[in-house]
Amino acid sequence: MLVVLIGVSALFIVEPVLSNYPDDARVFPQLTASIVFVGSLLLLFRDYLPGPLRTFVAESISITSTDESDIPGSKANLEEPETTDEEYEAETLGAEYGYRVDETTFMVVTTILYFAGGWAAGFLFATPIYILGYTLWFRTNPITSVLLAVLGTFVIYLFMTYLVLPFDQGHIFDFSPFLPLLAEPITGGGV
Repeated sequence: MLVVLIGVSALFIVEPVLSNYPDDARVFPQLTASIVFVGSLLLLFRDYLPGPLRTFVAESISITSTDESDIPGSKANLEEPETTDEEYEAETLGAEYGYRVDETTFMVVTTILYFAGGWAAGFLFATPIYILGYTLWFRTNPITSVLLAVLGTFVIYLFMTYLVLPFDQGHIFDFSPFLPLLAEPITGGGV
């Protein structure tokens, strides 16, 4: 997967130059591709990086838990040794029912399903389902999950409105006739 990301990002770095894109149109794809390229290289070669950089790149981060040692007035358990990556096991919905799924495998499979669903039915409909499923799998607060799904749908709606992208239309299912008409995009300039 990392090799594919490196290849695609290299393509997006070189393609705007070869296709003579205007300077202002090539900044965003090249900047984004450069970040993905460097990040993928760091992850791919993390075992060969020097110590401090390796710990930064290979550190496991959880956005759903807090570190009590950072909270003033809380007791940090100094007696317990730090958990390593092998000992870390996320509380997932699958673990509650006896299924053990690796986090990376879950992320890759659900992302592929998200893009397939977005292609088939439109990203406007696939996005809230994906966000709800992903956040509920990792046992996030249901209210937070719903708020994130609404926010994701709003972002997709903004892309549809202002960049005129057909994210409400899939290649197999087209639900756009059932949606209210989009507001006209805001245009600047004179009369």
